Amino acid sequence: MPTIRPAMTTGEKIFRHLRRRANQMFARLRPPPATFVYGPHYECSWPGSEVDEVRGERILTALAAEGLVTFEQVRRPSLATYHAIRRVHDDAYLDACQRPEVMVDILGGLEVSEVDTARILDLQRAMTGGTMLATDIALGTGKIAVNLGGGFHHAQRGRGRGFCVFHDVAVAIAEQRALGFHERILVVDLDQHDGDGTRSLFADDPSVFTLSIHNQHWGATEAVASTSVALGDVVGDTLYLETVQLHLTEALRQHRPRLIYFLAGTDPAAGDKIGVWQISAEGMLGRDIAVFEAIRAFAPDAAVVVCLAGGYGPSTWQHSARSFAWLQSGHRGFEPPDNDELTLMRARHYAALLKPAELTGEGDDLGLTLEDLVPSLAATAREPRFLGYYSRQGLELALERHGFLGRLRGKGFQPSLEFNLVDPQRHILKIFGDAEHKELLFELVVRRDRRTVPGFELLAIDWLLLQNPREHFSADRPALPGQRHPGLGLFEETVALLIIACERVGLAGLVVTPSQYHLAVQWQKRLRFVDPRAGARMRAVREAMPGASLAEAARALHEGRVVDPSGRPCSYEPSPMIFPLSDELKAELDPENYLRAIDEAAEDYRFQLSSPR
Repeated sequence: MPTIRPAMTTGEKIFRHLRRRANQMFARLRPPPATFVYGPHYECSWPGSEVDEVRGERILTALAAEGLVTFEQVRRPSLATYHAIRRVHDDAYLDACQRPEVMVDILGGLEVSEVDTARILDLQRAMTGGTMLATDIALGTGKIAVNLGGGFHHAQRGRGRGFCVFHDVAVAIAEQRALGFHERILVVDLDQHDGDGTRSLFADDPSVFTLSIHNQHWGATEAVASTSVALGDVVGDTLYLETVQLHLTEALRQHRPRLIYFLAGTDPAAGDKIGVWQISAEGMLGRDIAVFEAIRAFAPDAAVVVCLAGGYGPSTWQHSARSFAWLQSGHRGFEPPDNDELTLMRARHYAALLKPAELTGEGDDLGLTLEDLVPSLAATAREPRFLGYYSRQGLELALERHGFLGRLRGKGFQPSLEFNLVDPQRHILKIFGDAEHKELLFELVVRRDRRTVPGFELLAIDWLLLQNPREHFSADRPALPGQRHPGLGLFEETVALLIIACERVGLAGLVVTPSQYHLAVQWQKRLRFVDPRAGARMRAVREAMPGASLAEAARALHEGRVVDPSGRPCSYEPSPMIFPLSDELKAELDPENYLRAIDEAAEDYRFQLSSPR
């Protein structure tokens, strides 16, 4: 039975009000000791799970209501890129994670649909991005950075389990290593379950010390810099706190870290839906205070990142809220509200931190999905897929693996992807230069085509844009018709990826109808016109301007200086172009007869370049 808290007396209400005002005043007088990382992608649940999908939101709401966190102290993370994730996890494993049956295994048998799988991947990528952002903040500012999620300590290089898909701490460490940070690191894991994935990933790395205090070992404990303590299933406050203080002090003295990750799991607490220990609320608060004070005493210059890690059930958030309230205020007087009271606080406090639109109702559809309205659909719901094949996660992983996103990073961008798969007949992919400024670099609109060559299904490219908004046109690089910015220089790589996509999806080939002459010239490196007469006409146009650059030829055609024998200007006429992939389509198009047909049609097209007027 849930505990019913008696109504507060008038004196208690006055005391709470005065305490909140005091907290708000102190917050203005001294720099806040912690920055919090949280985003809307953190809110995710799945059938049968004991995970509280709004755990971080509840913590923020309670702290904001107490005057202990402000808008300026909350940072919103981006999803971790597969570029970062691939430094830690194998490609074969990342491919497998797109399949619901693999996610079922990672979640310990909980059934999930394709939609659930996509949401869980977004959730864990967001929280991994949160740990990466928190690490940047901690190292850059010297403040404690709290990621209100993460701590996926069971994930290994080629395997996930225990609700852990990506190892967020390892990804964050790999990112810092790539940025040149090579100092000593300590991972303090106080989740009730073994940090086996962390220990495995850093087993041969003496610069990363892993300390895990848990109930049972989940795997081998050998590592060059590690302490693994299994206390069994019957543990109370005294044994727990003494063990934490002993081994943490020893690790800090021995390793002298410059960066510390604290996985502040709350599943050791009595009443946890999955945990088996019986640590009191006072014991949980005492544990966290002991950790922060030991760090202050033995590693005062270390950057500190906190991740929530394990904790299950609707009240587990309260333990974290008590600890962070102490961290922000320096006193133990905070008592979190119950969930009913917290719900009433949410609109006033949480919405002001992250979702101002909720205060006005503008642009708010209540977040309802079809699965929310008809729950029976959730189990069988399928995630919309690009061309019916690529999940959003899978397509981003493919672009990463083939080096396309890496090439954009090499040009100084931090690519951010956006999909529109609402229309099943027409899919849109956009890539921006970064997540904040929305500089459009790449836009692709595609569909399946069954009309161009009857009997064959093709990948039709209705629109392809490749531009670099950070570069400018010049005399040596003039604008071509239709261009707002210079090209991105990745046309050949894009065509190669489209061909690979055709093969993956099982389509017979590519088809595109270029809207401009210079685009047709580019596509002609790989594609041919479906109509031989269009091919003959294009050949005649190009032969009229031997030695001209693409820009010069496009300009001459646009200015009407390419003329037929009667002096009538020639204009570019868009016509479908095709790249056959299947043997059947290649045979259907018959290349020998196609070339013969072009030669025969050539007699009808004669053009020459007239002098500029």
